[in-house]
Amino acid sequence: MKSNKQKSNKEVEGLELDVNDEYEDNPLAKSDCSEVKPIYRYQRYKDLLGEIRDSLEETDLAGEPCCLGIEGEKGAGKTTLAKDYISLYPRIETECGTEIPVLYVETPSPVTVGGMASHLLKVLGDPAWDKGTLPQMNSRLCDLIKDCKVKLIVLDDFHHLIDSETQHVLNKVADWLKVLIKNTNVPFLMISITGKIELILEENAQLSRLFQTPLHLEPFTWDTKKTETIKEFSDFLGFVEQARLPLSKDLPRSEIIRRIYYATRGIVANIMNLFNRATVIANHHDRQDIELEDLKVACQKRLYRHAKLRANPFDIDADITFLPPDPPYLQYVWKKKEEK
Repeated sequence: MKSNKQKSNKEVEGLELDVNDEYEDNPLAKSDCSEVKPIYRYQRYKDLLGEIRDSLEETDLAGEPCCLGIEGEKGAGKTTLAKDYISLYPRIETECGTEIPVLYVETPSPVTVGGMASHLLKVLGDPAWDKGTLPQMNSRLCDLIKDCKVKLIVLDDFHHLIDSETQHVLNKVADWLKVLIKNTNVPFLMISITGKIELILEENAQLSRLFQTPLHLEPFTWDTKKTETIKEFSDFLGFVEQARLPLSKDLPRSEIIRRIYYATRGIVANIMNLFNRATVIANHHDRQDIELEDLKVACQKRLYRHAKLRANPFDIDADITFLPPDPPYLQYVWKKKEEK
């Protein structure tokens, strides 16, 4: 959803990169990457969108690629952020062919460097994507990237490239990336679980020079000494309620959101899984809001095993006393209510 504000920042090689104008007025705006769920762009999320924009502006200014890595634990929202950004720049069909301003690629697993080069060729539309030696595929890949006027390449799940983490694999991937970036002069955005990007950058000083320090998309935190962390989490839940169903008044809101934090650990994927199943349950009972029992069942079905919970925080027969948490994870004491 475009803002009516006048664009203030310059265009970078044909890409309008005013993230603030695009999102600031409506943090719950829908993205093309999601037809059924709006995306709540909280401040830390928008800051990372801005970092992507800044890396492209620096690339244009310096005349050489300024690459970026974003790390975080599984389910933190890294892929959502990447797809949200690239949705602003869809493929363009012209008389001269297809232009791909931002190339998004999900890294297969398992995959070798040769397999990754082949996969990139396939995404770019090369009919002979699985043919040729690695040098031949790299040559065609560089030509296609230039022909399609690619300005940014996003490698999601980048850690699949270095699953084995042997010295040979790290060296080979680092060399391949360095050559590809230098030959195309196109910046890369690598999305990975925590700690993997630095492994590659440490292997090749020339590659490391092309990357800024990896950034992190962390789960929401709950720190009673930093009330802004609790407010950020509560605000996020409020927008999720707008997108799904509102929470009932079974418990005071401060208590229910604290229990939701315990169940989800502040991880976006866990929060959405909890609300999605709870909404389905509430709909089956023709309710207009999500009750505590809905959350209890949803938690048992969607989070209990995955999040390795020791207690279901929505169980009305349990008494959960929370201690002041040490972020990012909430400490707790759980005990059964004494039978009367």
